[in-house]
Amino acid sequence: MWSILADLFVGVFDFILDVLLLRRVRSKRGRRERSMSEDAFQVARFDFVTMIVIGLACAGLMLLLSLGFGLPAGLSIGIGIAVGVGWGTWRYLQLLR
Repeated sequence: MWSILADLFVGVFDFILDVLLLRRVRSKRGRRERSMSEDAFQVARFDFVTMIVIGLACAGLMLLLSLGFGLPAGLSIGIGIAVGVGWGTWRYLQLLR
């Protein structure tokens, strides 16, 4: 019970910090000011939609490489994680622009 509440509290705190970080980075780069709700929506869309799509695509890639092409499991997992990190970083940099 307490761990669920602690995880919920940390998740909300992390989301608020992400929104504030996004606003600060944009203001340092001289971008136009947006409302807090627009920035919160952008961060929520990145956290929940973009990351789920990236995770599912990379899991599919790992299964395809391992089961479809017969690569060793460790190599297919490594390639899938590398693709996910690269794609996630690229999408995060787009969010900051």
